[in-house]
Amino acid sequence: MRDFFIGADGGGTKTRLQLEDANGHLLAEALSGPANVRSSVEGSWKSIMEGVHQLLHQAGLSLEDPTARFHIGLGLAGTEVKNVAQKFLSYAHPFHTLMLESDAYAACLGVHDGRDGAIIIIGTGVIGYQIESGTTSRVGGFGFPHDDLGGGAWFGLRACQLLLQACDGRRATTPLLEILFEHFRRDLNDLVAWANAATPGDFGTLAPIVIQEAARGELLAKALMKEAAEYIMLLDRALNKKLKQKDALLPCCLLGGIAPHLRPYLDASLLIRLKPRLQDAAKGAIYMIRNHVNQVQGSPS
Repeated sequence: MRDFFIGADGGGTKTRLQLEDANGHLLAEALSGPANVRSSVEGSWKSIMEGVHQLLHQAGLSLEDPTARFHIGLGLAGTEVKNVAQKFLSYAHPFHTLMLESDAYAACLGVHDGRDGAIIIIGTGVIGYQIESGTTSRVGGFGFPHDDLGGGAWFGLRACQLLLQACDGRRATTPLLEILFEHFRRDLNDLVAWANAATPGDFGTLAPIVIQEAARGELLAKALMKEAAEYIMLLDRALNKKLKQKDALLPCCLLGGIAPHLRPYLDASLLIRLKPRLQDAAKGAIYMIRNHVNQVQGSPS
C-alpha cells in the first residue's frame, strides 16, 4: 500500500495544493479557485477537488487506485465559524484521512518548517497566530470593519473617513487627501456611493496610495502607518501573554502584502524576533496531515 499526502491552503481568492509521497518527495503542485468555507462550503469543496485532480493528473495517480491511500490536510479560511466547519466535514470525500484546520494554522506550521513559532498576517485583514509545544493561540482576525485593524481594508476605511472630513471642512486637507480625492474624480457623491457599497477588498485598493505617500514622507500617510504599526504591536504583545514559557519568546514571521511596508514602523522588541519564511502554507498543511496520521495511525511510511 502506497501513501500520498496532499496539503491545501485555501483562501478567499485561490487555493494552493501540493502532493508528496510517503518519503516527502514533492510530486506535483496545483492552483485552483477560492476555498473560504465561511463564504461557500460547496464552492470550497469544488475548488479542493479540482486542485486534487490537477495534482493526480500531473503525478499519474488516481483516487480509485486500490494500492494507494491519500491523506489530505486542509488549511482553509473561515474555519473559525464552527458550524460551517462541521458542515464542510459532513461532506462525503474520497480520502483515507482528512484533517481540517485554519489557514493561519497551516501557514504558521509552514513558515517555521514545522517548528514552534508565531506569524502575524497583515493583508486585507490582520491576524496573529502561534504554535508552542502543540498549543495554539490566536489573536485578532475577527473581520472587517469591527476588527482587522492595521490591514489593507482598515487603511482604506481610515483614508475615506479622513477624506470625508476634509471635504466638508472638519479637518484641513493634506497632499494625501488631495490625491485620494483625485482618485474619485473630485466628486464627493462618487466617493460616498463607492464607500457605501465597498467590500473589504475594495477598501484595500486604497492602501497602496497611503503606502506610496508615506514612502514619500507625506505626514498624514506616515501617521496612518504609525497607527497601523501600533495595532500590530498590540497583536504581538497579546500573543506573548498567551505563551506558557514567558521568558522564551517565539520567532515570528510577518506575512501579507502590507507587512513589508509596516516593518520600519514596528518596535525593536518584535523586529529582533523576525525570521524569514521557510515554507508556505500548503507545505504546512502537509506537515499537519503527516503529524496527524503518525499520531493516530502510526507512520504509514
